[in-house]
Amino acid sequence: MQKYRGSSLVRAGFIGAVLIALVIVVGLQPQQLWAMATSVRYQAVFAEAGGLAPGNDVKVSGVTVGSVSDVELARGTALVTFSVDSGVRVGSDTTATVGISTVLGERVLVLKPAGSRGLGSMGVIPLSRTGSPYSLTDAVGDFTTNTADTDTAAINQSLDTLSDTIERLAPQLAPTFDGVSRLSKSLNNRNESLSALLDAASDVTGVLSERSAQVNTLLLNANDLLAVLRDRRYAIVNLLSSTTAVARQLTGMVADNEAELAPTLEKLNTVSEMLERNRDNITESLKGLAKYQVTQGEAVNNGFFYNGFASNLLPGPAIQPFLDYALGFRRGVNAGQPPDNAGPRAEFPWPYNGIPGGSR
Repeated sequence: MQKYRGSSLVRAGFIGAVLIALVIVVGLQPQQLWAMATSVRYQAVFAEAGGLAPGNDVKVSGVTVGSVSDVELARGTALVTFSVDSGVRVGSDTTATVGISTVLGERVLVLKPAGSRGLGSMGVIPLSRTGSPYSLTDAVGDFTTNTADTDTAAINQSLDTLSDTIERLAPQLAPTFDGVSRLSKSLNNRNESLSALLDAASDVTGVLSERSAQVNTLLLNANDLLAVLRDRRYAIVNLLSSTTAVARQLTGMVADNEAELAPTLEKLNTVSEMLERNRDNITESLKGLAKYQVTQGEAVNNGFFYNGFASNLLPGPAIQPFLDYALGFRRGVNAGQPPDNAGPRAEFPWPYNGIPGGSR
């Protein structure tokens, strides 16, 4: 117990109290301690605080970079003390304004850094480079100045003219309002249809969103196709230009050589007519040759011999005796032996088949 007595007891108690205080401070406000360690404090003079209070954010280009630590009255102006992250450079020509950050009217200190030299710690932004959201005195003074030269008689005359115009337009406005009312009722009755239409449009939008890559590819391909078509169009235009030039050259050549070419063209026409006549003759000859070929085919298609028939040449019975005599078809036993006085088997005008062994 001796070690806890005397000066050592006081020193141990002091160290313990300091440690307890540090633990409490760090545990309750660690963010403020970190901000105090990593931020730089500045001051700005405003004509009016404009609702700015300690704890409001400090923003640069819409980004929160610090907070307001104190707002106090100094010689009829509002002296605002605020801290900014050490990584944000605040120049010597920086301006500060009080703005509104939310629709509920929460105030925010807006900085616009400027200047080539930096603003030192606890540097003051003067009143000339600050702006309040409003100044009641200045607003009243500006209103008085602006309304002092107002021509009230002209305003009254304008109001009277407006009143008369509205009275004259009242009969025409009533049907207009009735039409607007009917349109509103129609839209109300079509509420479900419009809702379905909007849902369908939403579905179409979703499908297009899912197919955006394919649509993009299609557009790129369409661009390539258009480029190819453009090149082809240029090629066709150049071809037409060249063809036109050739046609002009040929026209000029024909005009220059018309006298020499005219007799040649006439002879060429004569030769063409002759060839056409020969073509017609050959066509007719081919028709007759076809008939002849059919007849010849029928004559030789029965075997390896040839059947020929000449109609209406001589009556058959008239030449039969001569054929029998020439072929040795005679009457008698010793036909062909001297004296050869045997006649033919077939005698005119009673011919019969004189072939031996044939029918009589």
